[in-house]
Amino acid sequence: MTAAFATQLFLYGTWLFNIAKAQTLLKEHPRDAEPTLVADWPAHYHLHRLAPDYDGARWCPVFGPGQSVFNAEHALKADVDKPVVIAALEFDGRPAVLLIEGVHRMYRAMTEGRATLPACTLSAAETATIRER
Repeated sequence: MTAAFATQLFLYGTWLFNIAKAQTLLKEHPRDAEPTLVADWPAHYHLHRLAPDYDGARWCPVFGPGQSVFNAEHALKADVDKPVVIAALEFDGRPAVLLIEGVHRMYRAMTEGRATLPACTLSAAETATIRER
């Protein structure tokens, strides 16, 4: 019996992004990674609550119960040289960006005091193709 492949998804509120599709898209349409400021992201994902001296559970819900689960121990082993993926979208009629893949790398970068991480940003049109809902 073979194990079923689990598709990696990222849930943000009611929006659901297919990370496997995003990674395929980036392979088919490669681009240079650009630096993203680490300081811009942790508060949006509650990572600042899991500072290096965090003494609670080794995991926490990133956005609330039933959503993306975060494991701090795993995060400290994440490859910070691999680019994170940022989606471009529209929110309340204005352009916005959302880190959809690489939260564990962002946590490690935050705890290590890194200023930037490499990032690949999807266009709004590309983001629409990987959004499930």
